[in-house]
Amino acid sequence: MQTPRRLSLALALTILLGACTASSGASPTPTPSDPPASTQPAPVVGSPEEAAARVLASDVRFTGILRLDRNLIGQGSWWDAEAQPGGFRVQVEIGWGDCPAGCINRHDWIFDVMADGTLTPVEETGEPLPGTTY
Repeated sequence: MQTPRRLSLALALTILLGACTASSGASPTPTPSDPPASTQPAPVVGSPEEAAARVLASDVRFTGILRLDRNLIGQGSWWDAEAQPGGFRVQVEIGWGDCPAGCINRHDWIFDVMADGTLTPVEETGEPLPGTTY
Protein backbone atom coordinates (compact mmCIF):
# COMPACT_ATOMS: atom_id res chain seq x y z
CA MET A 1 0.00 0.00 0.00
CA GLN A 2 1.30 3.43 -0.95
CA THR A 3 1.74 6.18 1.59
CA PRO A 4 -0.21 9.43 1.10
CA ARG A 5 3.04 11.25 0.31
CA ARG A 6 3.99 8.78 -2.47
CA LEU A 7 0.47 8.91 -3.85
CA SER A 8 0.54 12.73 -3.89
CA LEU A 9 3.94 12.72 -5.60
CA ALA A 10 2.73 10.26 -8.27
CA LEU A 11 -0.41 12.32 -8.85
CA ALA A 12 1.62 15.53 -9.13
CA LEU A 13 3.99 13.98 -11.67
CA THR A 14 1.08 12.67 -13.73
CA ILE A 15 -0.58 16.10 -13.77
CA LEU A 16 2.71 17.84 -14.59
CA LEU A 17 3.54 15.46 -17.46
CA GLY A 18 0.00 15.74 -18.81
CA ALA A 19 0.14 19.54 -18.67
CA CYS A 20 3.49 19.65 -20.47
CA THR A 21 2.25 17.39 -23.21
CA ALA A 22 -1.05 19.23 -23.60
CA SER A 23 0.56 22.69 -23.59
CA SER A 24 3.05 21.84 -26.29
CA GLY A 25 0.19 21.06 -28.69
CA ALA A 26 2.70 19.38 -30.91
CA SER A 27 2.16 16.01 -32.37
CA PRO A 28 5.06 13.88 -33.48
CA THR A 29 5.97 14.58 -37.09
CA PRO A 30 8.49 12.81 -39.25
CA THR A 31 11.85 14.47 -39.52
CA PRO A 32 13.86 14.65 -42.74
CA SER A 33 16.07 11.85 -41.43
CA ASP A 34 13.11 9.45 -41.18
CA PRO A 35 12.95 7.08 -44.17
CA PRO A 36 9.88 7.61 -46.35
CA ALA A 37 7.12 5.08 -46.02
CA SER A 38 7.21 2.65 -48.91
CA THR A 39 4.15 2.59 -51.10
CA GLN A 40 5.14 -0.63 -52.86
CA PRO A 41 6.27 -3.90 -51.33
CA ALA A 42 9.95 -4.68 -51.63
CA PRO A 43 10.67 -7.06 -54.50
CA VAL A 44 11.07 -10.68 -53.55
CA VAL A 45 13.08 -11.37 -56.71
CA GLY A 46 15.67 -8.77 -57.62
CA SER A 47 18.35 -10.62 -59.59
CA PRO A 48 18.69 -13.33 -62.24
CA GLU A 49 20.09 -15.65 -59.58
CA GLU A 50 17.06 -15.15 -57.32
CA ALA A 51 14.70 -15.74 -60.26
CA ALA A 52 16.56 -18.92 -61.23
CA ALA A 53 16.50 -20.14 -57.62
CA ARG A 54 12.69 -19.91 -57.67
CA VAL A 55 12.51 -21.85 -60.92
CA LEU A 56 15.01 -24.51 -59.84
CA ALA A 57 13.13 -25.03 -56.58
CA SER A 58 9.89 -25.59 -58.50
CA ASP A 59 10.88 -28.97 -59.98
CA VAL A 60 12.99 -31.74 -58.47
CA ARG A 61 14.36 -32.50 -61.95
CA PHE A 62 16.20 -29.16 -61.82
CA THR A 63 18.18 -30.06 -58.68
CA GLY A 64 21.89 -29.30 -59.03
CA ILE A 65 21.64 -27.48 -62.37
CA LEU A 66 24.19 -24.65 -62.68
CA ARG A 67 24.15 -21.41 -64.65
CA LEU A 68 25.15 -21.66 -68.31
CA ASP A 69 28.90 -21.36 -68.79
CA ARG A 70 29.62 -20.84 -72.49
CA ASN A 71 33.28 -21.71 -71.91
CA LEU A 72 32.49 -25.12 -70.41
CA ILE A 73 32.58 -28.03 -72.82
CA GLY A 74 30.01 -30.72 -72.15
CA GLN A 75 27.64 -28.77 -69.89
CA GLY A 76 24.52 -30.78 -70.66
CA SER A 77 22.16 -29.10 -68.20
CA TRP A 78 22.06 -25.41 -67.37
CA TRP A 79 19.95 -22.37 -66.60
CA ASP A 80 20.21 -18.83 -67.88
CA ALA A 81 18.19 -15.70 -67.09
CA GLU A 82 17.70 -12.23 -68.46
CA ALA A 83 15.92 -9.18 -67.14
CA GLN A 84 12.63 -8.15 -68.68
CA PRO A 85 10.01 -5.59 -67.67
CA GLY A 86 8.72 -6.46 -64.20
CA GLY A 87 11.06 -9.41 -63.59
CA PHE A 88 13.12 -12.05 -65.36
CA ARG A 89 12.86 -14.73 -68.03
CA VAL A 90 14.57 -17.97 -67.01
CA GLN A 91 15.46 -20.83 -69.35
CA VAL A 92 16.37 -24.27 -68.07
CA GLU A 93 17.81 -26.96 -70.34
CA ILE A 94 18.45 -30.61 -69.56
CA GLY A 95 20.57 -32.37 -72.14
CA TRP A 96 21.68 -35.98 -72.43
CA GLY A 97 23.38 -38.30 -74.86
CA ASP A 98 27.02 -37.45 -75.67
CA CYS A 99 27.01 -33.99 -74.10
CA PRO A 100 30.78 -33.48 -74.52
CA ALA A 101 29.92 -33.36 -78.24
CA GLY A 102 26.93 -31.04 -77.68
CA CYS A 103 24.16 -33.37 -76.39
CA ILE A 104 22.08 -35.45 -78.78
CA ASN A 105 18.84 -34.80 -76.88
CA ARG A 106 17.57 -31.71 -75.09
CA HIS A 107 14.52 -30.60 -73.16
CA ASP A 108 13.90 -26.91 -72.42
CA TRP A 109 11.62 -24.91 -70.13
CA ILE A 110 11.07 -21.16 -70.15
CA PHE A 111 9.58 -19.34 -67.16
CA ASP A 112 8.75 -15.75 -66.38
CA VAL A 113 9.50 -14.75 -62.79
CA MET A 114 8.03 -11.45 -61.68
CA ALA A 115 9.59 -9.21 -59.02
CA ASP A 116 6.85 -10.24 -56.56
CA GLY A 117 7.93 -13.89 -56.93
CA THR A 118 5.13 -15.02 -59.26
CA LEU A 119 6.37 -17.91 -61.41
CA THR A 120 4.70 -18.49 -64.79
CA PRO A 121 5.59 -21.33 -67.19
CA VAL A 122 5.88 -19.89 -70.72
CA GLU A 123 7.06 -22.76 -72.89
CA GLU A 124 8.31 -26.36 -72.72
CA THR A 125 9.95 -28.02 -75.72
CA GLY A 126 12.22 -30.91 -76.62
CA GLU A 127 12.56 -34.64 -76.36
CA PRO A 128 10.81 -36.46 -73.50
CA LEU A 129 13.20 -36.91 -70.61
CA PRO A 130 14.53 -40.46 -70.16
CA GLY A 131 12.47 -42.44 -67.66
CA THR A 132 9.47 -40.11 -67.75
CA THR A 133 6.08 -40.44 -69.35
CA TYR A 134 4.10 -37.51 -70.68
